[in-house]
Amino acid sequence: MNSRWHHLEVSFCVRWESPWHVGSGMGTVGVDRLLRFRVASVREGQPGRRVLRRVPYVPGSQLKGVLRHQCERLYAAWAGKVVPVHAGIGTPPKELLHHFGPLVKSPLLVDRLFGSRFQGECLFVEDALPESWEEQSWLIMGRTAVDRRTGTVREGTLFFTQVGVSSFPALWSRVLGRHPPGVLTQDGDSFPFEYALLVAALMTIDALGADKSAGFGRCQIRIENIRWNEHLSLPLEEALRPLEDPEWPELAALVRENSPS
Repeated sequence: MNSRWHHLEVSFCVRWESPWHVGSGMGTVGVDRLLRFRVASVREGQPGRRVLRRVPYVPGSQLKGVLRHQCERLYAAWAGKVVPVHAGIGTPPKELLHHFGPLVKSPLLVDRLFGSRFQGECLFVEDALPESWEEQSWLIMGRTAVDRRTGTVREGTLFFTQVGVSSFPALWSRVLGRHPPGVLTQDGDSFPFEYALLVAALMTIDALGADKSAGFGRCQIRIENIRWNEHLSLPLEEALRPLEDPEWPELAALVRENSPS
């Protein structure tokens, strides 16, 4: 096992390719679904001038949930073992209890990456906020629901949604990782397998928010910088190198099994 703390900082931006909606959960008489807003410092007007504005954003908690889901999907596709974080239908509680313990002893790679209820969180995602702001960055769209049997509009289903436009400024965020000694898995001094999966999963996110089935929320995630321990700017190809072997989950398990505790 590695005997040091690991610190990770992945800076990235979200560029929209369609209108998008991340809801506030609040409604009004004229608008059924509002965008989620918060106050942030943004560039506006002359260069270097920053002001406080209420801007649409994507909460870090939502980004983290999507990121974990994508990590689980990718890892399961590589035949890795995944146990859902929440108990539910089809999830035996005894399996969750079996893995309730220190992360250093956990065989679940995704749990070691994100943290657990036993030991606490190890991964944090900041709110995704725009760097600049324009007043016409959002609009109101009318929507209807279609009856699948008749192919016509359902009666009484006209509603309105506040959406960010596809030309909305890019949103910026960071993923921060803080992992105690022995939690992560390294082949020598290379980038940990857990972090490599995280970077790959982040790059494969192509939609965020509600109404994705209707074409909303299409986006592209671009990684701007990876900072890991003393590496101030780790190249992307080096971060993904641990995943080059198609059977890397088995390799990671073997490396972990043969590492001195």
